Amino acid sequence: MLDGETMQHEFENEFEDEFESEYSNEFESEYENEEFLGSVGNMLGLGEGEYENEYESEEFIKIRQLGRKLFPVLKKIAPIAAGAVGTAIGGPAAGAALGAIARQLARESESEYELTSEFESEYEWTGEMTSEYEYENVPQYEALTEALATAASKVESEAEAEGYAGAFTARIIPLTSPAIRQVTPHLIRGSVLLTRTLRKSPSTRPLVKVIPSIVDRTSKTLVKQAKKGQPVNPRVAARVMAAHTQKVLSNPTTVAQTLMRSSQEGRKAKKPAPTKRAMSN
Repeated sequence: MLDGETMQHEFENEFEDEFESEYSNEFESEYENEEFLGSVGNMLGLGEGEYENEYESEEFIKIRQLGRKLFPVLKKIAPIAAGAVGTAIGGPAAGAALGAIARQLARESESEYELTSEFESEYEWTGEMTSEYEYENVPQYEALTEALATAASKVESEAEAEGYAGAFTARIIPLTSPAIRQVTPHLIRGSVLLTRTLRKSPSTRPLVKVIPSIVDRTSKTLVKQAKKGQPVNPRVAARVMAAHTQKVLSNPTTVAQTLMRSSQEGRKAKKPAPTKRAMSN
């Protein structure tokens, strides 16, 4: 029988070589092009005044294009990531079961925007979780949370990246009840391992920026469970976070929106703050 560490490495490395050879250059060039297009839009003043509607239309087109480019990568990494999260929080048995369900959904998916419900219904949260995905609105996180996730995707040090992941995860989770406080360390562990998994390949590194969305959706589901008096423990947390990991990473539109918004925020952050000229005597 495989121990937890061995299974964890299998989840992390299963498609690493494939990502490196098949998708890395294509994905990175596409992502860089999206940043470049955004920069050109800023230079031309798009998004302001009479050009606002044109900019929104162009942005929607770019989101769709990026989503289509992301789909092959997401379809492969989503079940791996879901299994890794399940292992980190619930242990090897939970990770194996959740990963198997996620892989089955990935195999059965025929449309690049198909949102399956079997994963959630398996754990009796279909209604609550599906409603969060009816519209592709990406949660607007505070600037610090997004900055931490961006840093986690870019730094060279694995330890530093995991530190950033723990920091933004702890910042997102509302400590509203003893049950939520009890599972918070487990959610942080899941977020850290998910960060490590996505950083394994250059083609999936940018996806670290999507983890705050997964954590936010996970915490909201667990808070609802706690308010209803239903159990919230590591086993439940593993199911919920693995389900949201599968759901978010299987949705190219959600991922593309997050990456493009992060890119736009990054460009804003790089702009120098205006300085006051020294007054001459």
